[in-house]
Amino acid sequence: MFKRKKGRLRLQRAPLLLCVAAVNLGWSLCAHAKATFTTFDPQEFSTTTVTNINHGVVTGYYGDSNHAHGFVRAADGTITTFDPPNPKFTFSQAINAVGAITGYFQDNAGGGYQGFVRTTDGVITAFEVPGADGTEAYSINKKGEIAGSYVVAGARHGYARKANGKITTFDPPESTYTQPGGINNEGAVAGYYNDAGGARHGFLRAADGTITAIDPFGSTATNAVAINSKGAVAGSFTDANGDHGYVRSADGTFTTFDISGCSDPGVLGLDDQGRVTGFCSDDDGNYHGFERRPDGKSTVFEYPGTTFTLGVSIFAGTIAGQYSDADGYLHGYLRSR
Repeated sequence: MFKRKKGRLRLQRAPLLLCVAAVNLGWSLCAHAKATFTTFDPQEFSTTTVTNINHGVVTGYYGDSNHAHGFVRAADGTITTFDPPNPKFTFSQAINAVGAITGYFQDNAGGGYQGFVRTTDGVITAFEVPGADGTEAYSINKKGEIAGSYVVAGARHGYARKANGKITTFDPPESTYTQPGGINNEGAVAGYYNDAGGARHGFLRAADGTITAIDPFGSTATNAVAINSKGAVAGSFTDANGDHGYVRSADGTFTTFDISGCSDPGVLGLDDQGRVTGFCSDDDGNYHGFERRPDGKSTVFEYPGTTFTLGVSIFAGTIAGQYSDADGYLHGYLRSR
């Protein structure tokens, strides 16, 4: 569950040496050359999965195939680990501007997942969508509103949860599978869904409940994974020529992109300035992180000495993600400029 697997990674979700090699590939070099990497792990001899960064504070989870635990890393590097009561797996997914964290967990009794919210003073509250077989939480805004999914009889649906605990469930029209991704401070939710024919589409659900499908021109499958405070949505899509990234502005305008010298970009994060991060692959099957800026320029990077790096989340240009060591175990990192 926690080791990197070889093969194509798809969304269903030494700097000097790289700079020299990048000359022949046309990658942007200056920002990379000035980048600083900081690596971290909540515990030795375990795998670290980073999920979100907000104001320099990082959250995620760590563990092995038998257990997982949540963590929060403060801006000064202090790491605090946590779990709901009696946990087996804790998957921390997102942190908001004031330090509240959401995610989901499974207790030792087994059964379906439950959502949770953890306040800044460490108090954890579990919650479930009424009647659900399992509840997962993926994103939280500064108001404490949460977006996630729940399962009933094998079918996945979306929900939005207010800070007072009120839950509203939803599905885009004709959806057979709904997967929310991010929620912004206005309560708008971005995600993706499958229609009755099995085609995948992105969606944007406004705070008033209005749902709009998101599909760049020519897309045969669209993921929407992140939304920022300005209402821009970012994700990836597939067309006849492969995988590409996109940013959709609040007015509905699409900007699609590829990363020079690195193929099939998978978008994972978007910040309020419009910078995007994610991963892409080279001809040897190695995975690199990338940063794409609003002016269209991009930087490809990897954690020094590795062949597998993901950019997972970005805040004010600082990227949080993970890289794989030679044994296939993941470690967390921060990349700052």
